Amino acid sequence: MARQLGSTVVFLLLIALALGRKQRLSNYRWLRIAAPTLMCVGTLALTLWAVSLPTPLLAYAIAFLLGPAEAALWILWGERYACVKANFSIRHIGTVFGITMIVCMVIAWALPAYASSAFTSLLPLASGALLIVSQRDGQRRFPVLLPEQASRSGLKNMAMVSTITFLASVACYFLVAIIPWEVLPTGDTSFTIGTLCGGAIMLAIAGVCALSKDRTNVFKLYPWLLVFEIVAFSLFLSDEAAFFPAFFVALGISALFEILLIMYFGILTSKGYTTPAVAFSFSGSFARAGIAVGNTLAVSYEHTPELAAAITPETCLAFICVLAALLIPLVRQEYNIVALTATPPSKDEIGEICAEVAEEFGLSAREREILLLIARGYTTNSMASKLVISPYTVNTHIRHIYDKMQIHKRSELLNYLNMQRSDY
Repeated sequence: MARQLGSTVVFLLLIALALGRKQRLSNYRWLRIAAPTLMCVGTLALTLWAVSLPTPLLAYAIAFLLGPAEAALWILWGERYACVKANFSIRHIGTVFGITMIVCMVIAWALPAYASSAFTSLLPLASGALLIVSQRDGQRRFPVLLPEQASRSGLKNMAMVSTITFLASVACYFLVAIIPWEVLPTGDTSFTIGTLCGGAIMLAIAGVCALSKDRTNVFKLYPWLLVFEIVAFSLFLSDEAAFFPAFFVALGISALFEILLIMYFGILTSKGYTTPAVAFSFSGSFARAGIAVGNTLAVSYEHTPELAAAITPETCLAFICVLAALLIPLVRQEYNIVALTATPPSKDEIGEICAEVAEEFGLSAREREILLLIARGYTTNSMASKLVISPYTVNTHIRHIYDKMQIHKRSELLNYLNMQRSDY
């Protein structure tokens, strides 16, 4: 598992880096078929024939090759969500995520072992088929990216939240892996039940948010996950009888990190702060990397039982301290992201944004003047009077601005100059 997770993490970041700000992975249409097909074949090979493979190195190679396929499919879906302007709220994404997770886990659990392996292997093909069908509407228009200077604040927030998520995932999965299955009443089914709990928690949160109609809950929920993670460690340290709730709290939380990052970064993508590839590579890579590191650390403890018995409590106390310390910067990022996505820019900021836009899109001197006047609310006739040119000439310049920025009407331009901020 660690090898596949590591491969996926590496290729998610490499693909996003290779694409940059201008390229899109969905331009390579053959990937819609190649990525899910490779995932299906590789998963079948690992689940049904891994034991019969002539050498473990072949199994490691297959696991490594699953990484780029999974990364490509993940980013393709991210770009699709960006094209259709998906609503990255808890009540939308959370509901879909929770239902999908529960349905798939129940089906895989109910089927015989061989059929469950086949079902799991076919899921990537189903995902690829849904992606192809969804793209038949022809929507291929991505959110217009803010200028590089303006988007750096969004990227800094993404990096901070991703780092916090990585550390929290390490702690979470260390606790999940360090608790022996033998002491849990659910035995070998503990992971399945814990994952189902994660889906149920997500559905419950989505339901509460739908009833409250609080659109900013996505930013307020994250710190509470760290609080409950601290509770899980406290239960683990208190008594062996508390291992059962500690395991399920930690596993349920670990299932939520990735989906919450999707919602965090999806909102920034829709506002033009980053590309879908960067947003979805960050959301997929840092949580997975944390799981891989946390699991590897726990396994290393299991290989040295005497040492583990001596230092596991201290390690858990150290994780509690780290999680408590992470709450402060995480709450700050919550306010920063709300400011990025909801707080209107000041007049001084508008002037700076117009200068950055002119530089980014190569606007002429006259187009820069008109862009700033549009941002200040001037009509076509008032701009013509101020600049002593005809309204027809003003409209010509406006059309040139639209063409260079890939924007189609004044309301879109004003929203862009407003840093695409609205109450989310």
